[in-house]
Amino acid sequence: MKKIILSSIFTAFFGSLSFISYSQSVVEDTITVEGICGMCQKRIEEAAYGKGVKFVSWDKATKTMAVAYKDDKTSLQEIEERIALAGHKTEHVDAKRDDYDSLPDCCKYETLHTH
Repeated sequence: MKKIILSSIFTAFFGSLSFISYSQSVVEDTITVEGICGMCQKRIEEAAYGKGVKFVSWDKATKTMAVAYKDDKTSLQEIEERIALAGHKTEHVDAKRDDYDSLPDCCKYETLHTH
């Protein structure tokens, strides 16, 4: 009898945990982010990571960033705002002039040079 009760409690507890994990949806999206090089990539990806972000990968050839995040913890808008604060223009959010000017000279994408 004791084993049946304990088994029922464990089943109910772990069953509720799996329900909780399924109720938090992970959204996958891609956006365009301006940048030039590997230093830009590191800065962009570090800026994008934050609460709820599970995966980030920026491709310098296509200037496209893939991101996966929990939509109950953050939003694409918040992620883009963090990237813009790091000095990089995104698809929907422009970097402020002061943030862009703080980039190293070799990372200033408005000059249209690549390396």
